[in-house]
Amino acid sequence: MKESYSKLINLIIAVVLLVIALFIEDKDHKNMLLGGCFAVTLTAFANWLDWFIQNRKVIGTLSKALTVKHLRLSCSYLYKIQVEDKYLLVKSRKHSKFQPVGGNFKRGKYSNSFLNKLEVEPDDKFTNGGNSKDDLRLYIKGYRLGRFLNWYNQPNKEREVSYDREFYEELVETDILPKPLFPYPTINFRKQVVTNVKYSEHLDCKEVHIYDIVELSPTGKQLNHLKEMLNQPESDKFKWVDANTIKQQGFRAELQKAPFLITDHSAEILI
Repeated sequence: MKESYSKLINLIIAVVLLVIALFIEDKDHKNMLLGGCFAVTLTAFANWLDWFIQNRKVIGTLSKALTVKHLRLSCSYLYKIQVEDKYLLVKSRKHSKFQPVGGNFKRGKYSNSFLNKLEVEPDDKFTNGGNSKDDLRLYIKGYRLGRFLNWYNQPNKEREVSYDREFYEELVETDILPKPLFPYPTINFRKQVVTNVKYSEHLDCKEVHIYDIVELSPTGKQLNHLKEMLNQPESDKFKWVDANTIKQQGFRAELQKAPFLITDHSAEILI
């Protein structure tokens, strides 16, 4: 039985027991029913409290999403690649701004059953030469966001779970990092971010972004190579920037301008 249904059923049982108790005159039976009502109510309360604790960080987002009829979801991961006080950003393939390595997760082949029940609609605004096929970018009714998040984070995931694909596509295939030295990334999962409901002027809709933030854990040789990259000339493919530059989206006070632009979501890697 689904947990959300279990909570509702417990409350219904508690109400039924209370109503029956009110119409029974026998004291012993009345007390027994009231005791059962109290026990079921206590269980339901404990379940709701547990749900609230688990979802306390997204309560605001869930409540604001309730009235949104057409909510856009974008589910992706971002790499925190830090050397000393600088962070590695790459130029986006969709626009000219710089951002952390990362990209959207893909739907799994077993995801259709659940997502069809949610009546999701695909977001096909970003085709990226066909590379965006099956990306977890979609539209749902806002009140179903909680169900989607439960599915998205369930143990037996029906979606892509690896963080390697975009690392390889954005850093290795582009020759920013040498393949022999970086055959695959070793990472540490840091946190998941569920943004508040925001209006996107560019897409003309309300949206929520879900980011997994992962941190590259380089070997000694890999770290030495990254440190060497810090001293390389400026590149049109990647930039090493400090936290303040990321927060200010590329603006540099000493120059009184932004030599290059940085996406606003880049700040999510500043843990």
